[in-house]
Amino acid sequence: MASKAGRTAGLIGAAVGVLAAGAAAGVAVERQVIGRRSSQRAQLEAEPFGSLRGTPHVFTADDGVELYVEVDALKRSRRQEPQRRKLRNQDAMPEDLTLIFAHGYGLNMDCWHFERRDLAGIGTMVFYDQRSHGRSGRSPKENVSIDQLGRDLYGILQKFAPSGPVVLIGHSMGGMSIMALAEQHPELFGDRVIGVGLCSTSAGGLDRVPIALPGRIGMMVRTLATPTVAALARIPDVVERSRKAGTDISYLLTRKYSFGSEVPPAFTEFVNEMIAATPISVIAEFYPIFSLHDKTGALEPLQKVECVVIGGDNDHLTPFAHSEQIVRHVPGAELVEVKNCGHLGLIEHHREFTAALLGMIERAEQSLGHR
Repeated sequence: MASKAGRTAGLIGAAVGVLAAGAAAGVAVERQVIGRRSSQRAQLEAEPFGSLRGTPHVFTADDGVELYVEVDALKRSRRQEPQRRKLRNQDAMPEDLTLIFAHGYGLNMDCWHFERRDLAGIGTMVFYDQRSHGRSGRSPKENVSIDQLGRDLYGILQKFAPSGPVVLIGHSMGGMSIMALAEQHPELFGDRVIGVGLCSTSAGGLDRVPIALPGRIGMMVRTLATPTVAALARIPDVVERSRKAGTDISYLLTRKYSFGSEVPPAFTEFVNEMIAATPISVIAEFYPIFSLHDKTGALEPLQKVECVVIGGDNDHLTPFAHSEQIVRHVPGAELVEVKNCGHLGLIEHHREFTAALLGMIERAEQSLGHR
């Protein structure tokens, strides 16, 4: 019994836990195809995942759920200060940029490890664990929705970036949170929000995406996934013991659904640990909301800001066609396809993802000078 539940939990924990996480006529789409770059394997294996920490905060959402937040304050060199004082005296000093990162389903803020490391110094960086994930408090079941995640993001923005320009970056479910915010507060975009980065996400239609297997079999697996996860949630003790102990099948499925190429084992272990730390009951509560997700009509405000949409060509969970669909509704957005890349491209091909995000941020900052 325990062995069978453990194997099933490995399948759902890996395959479902990672989910979160062309142009129309007359619409020009800028498409950038990026290949994989070689790197030093030993250095990657030694990467201290989860070691980057900021100043901790607790933010209370509008329904009382406490969200865990970390802020990496912008540190300036002494050489920069005289110039800033000069600008301040001229009453022309631009306010510092704030970057807010929203992670995907089944993960936590640590999934931004490489981006957090490599974008440091651009501005103040705000990371938070989505409700029921990581160190954040548990959400009431009735408030588990993409719309609530959008309200959470709005509260985070108001609290930790009360003034100045803001760039929003979201992976998978985090990208959906940004879309919900755009629907609820379109006035922010082009005013407070100057840039958006959408990584491996979707504006809708996930109910039509097969899980792993093609055609009818894949759709059958997706149809059965919700009741299967719900059944596992009714035996949490058995499932959690198996997930936290780790299994070969869990490891292999995490690698299959997270990555589109061979990656160092440390990458797979890092992702597997984040997924295993998310209770099966949370997986069960959040899973159904993705088949209901449809924010295609909420994308228009993103046309007012610099926007980059990044996806992998081998993403089984939010296929690249979903990135193309987003860009069809956001004319002028940059579309970046990363080759040999799965759903966790922000880890697997972090250099390419960071480079695309950095380009968007630089263009967004340049746009401030033309206002």
